[in-house]
Amino acid sequence: MIIVADNIHIANPVVEKAIKEIDPSPIQDLAKRCEDAGANIIDINPGPPSRDGDKKMVFLVEAVQEVTNLRLCLDTNNPKALEAGLKACRIKPIINGFSLELKKLDQILPLAVDFQTDIVGFLLFSNGQVPPDSAGRLDVALKLIEKAKKAGLSLEKLIIDPVLVPITWEDGTYQAKEVLSTLKLLPELLGFPVRTIVGLSNLTSGSSCREKSLLLEEVYLSMLADSGLDMVLLNVFHKRTLDAVNICDCITNSRIFSWI
Repeated sequence: MIIVADNIHIANPVVEKAIKEIDPSPIQDLAKRCEDAGANIIDINPGPPSRDGDKKMVFLVEAVQEVTNLRLCLDTNNPKALEAGLKACRIKPIINGFSLELKKLDQILPLAVDFQTDIVGFLLFSNGQVPPDSAGRLDVALKLIEKAKKAGLSLEKLIIDPVLVPITWEDGTYQAKEVLSTLKLLPELLGFPVRTIVGLSNLTSGSSCREKSLLLEEVYLSMLADSGLDMVLLNVFHKRTLDAVNICDCITNSRIFSWI
């Protein structure tokens, strides 16, 4: 399973302060720590659309690239910031991402085609709402692929995100189960082994109990691995969760196990 670090985002006070002061050092320290922790890809999120969103994205891309050769995931719905980030990347990044929302189809999906890079597709209705079950998600997946093909995107560059919601939602546990079902059914429905990604931290969003949140991450991560998940976006400083990823990988890929 490919590990995508979601530690460099505007909600992190360290990142917010570094962007405001145009100080790359804290960003670079975070990037190096992410790589040391075991990240394969680093997600960077400059925050919601703003007048200088492109400058923020380029600042983050350049700061991170100075200290690591890891691939980047550009996480924003700001087309201008995405284009600036794509031009600044030395290694083709992942765009995170697009959905059936008209603005994203018109302004974000074409960027993946123009730059020939991977892009995450969210299984959301065109109004941005989450489908109620796996059937709804699978229906959206078919429509999303139709739109991607029409735009000229090679389906090998598509990564599907079934959209995980907080467990505390009224139907949170049901939704968590439906995400697992979606992951299992996608390859058969689509007729090819599409790559998948899940934002694990969404599951525990809003939780004030760190111990139970980490336990939930570990348990659900194992269920995601069993369902065939390819990539996971998570806080790589949650060591036990990262350990769970590596153990699942070891068993799934029949690697030699070591207690060390």
